[in-house]
Amino acid sequence: MTRVFLDDAQIRADSATVTGSDAHHLLNVLRMGLGDTFTVVDERGCERQATIAEVAEGRLRADLGEPERARIEPAVTLTLYHGLPRASRYETSLRMCTELGVSGFVPVLCARSVVRIDGADVQRKRDRWQRIVAEAAKQCGRTQIPRVEPPMAWGEALAQFRTADAPGVMPSAGLAGSDAPSLGERASELASEAPGGLALFIGPESGFDLAEEAAAREAGVTLVTMGPRILRTETAAVVAAAICLDRLGELR
Repeated sequence: MTRVFLDDAQIRADSATVTGSDAHHLLNVLRMGLGDTFTVVDERGCERQATIAEVAEGRLRADLGEPERARIEPAVTLTLYHGLPRASRYETSLRMCTELGVSGFVPVLCARSVVRIDGADVQRKRDRWQRIVAEAAKQCGRTQIPRVEPPMAWGEALAQFRTADAPGVMPSAGLAGSDAPSLGERASELASEAPGGLALFIGPESGFDLAEEAAAREAGVTLVTMGPRILRTETAAVVAAAICLDRLGELR
């Protein structure tokens, strides 16, 4: 069923008002009318069945059923710090990792990042990424829309990681095929510690450089291997997120 995320200002008791792009999608794209139903998700992640009761130009009012809370969102907050790759690759990563259950995204401008963003492009890109994540969250039935942070430099990303007080893991291309701990092994260890959050660091197209990996170690990030093969950055992000969430019991 079609899902619409609404804030508290749009919900009054057992009634909801939908405007803007959501109303346009329901009325003009899906061609819904009086009596048709969709799902409203409120700020607390509760779902309510909505039945269209009134339609006006560019808006609609829906009657709401009783709120229901489903166990959809992961208990562990997984934040993906991704060395910013080219646009299509990053957008693929955003969509797929949102579907898996990633809670937040931090695009990082690394030494080997091909993409450089500044000025007005920063907000424009972030707005686009947030729309992509929101659509993916609606499509896969999530009750929370992950947040996409503005692009930030490597040092700023590590500083943010330190303040989060959560463990961090970084698959390293330099450890491919070595006897270093694997991402799955480290995630399994963390499962027994029941962390509330986990940071996952994925490099850009050419990976993190040695200075960035050294800085990550110093900040408390554990470097791991993901096997003998080198994955593309968007593939690595999706596979690593899936491994972490599975070992933490979120895909069972």
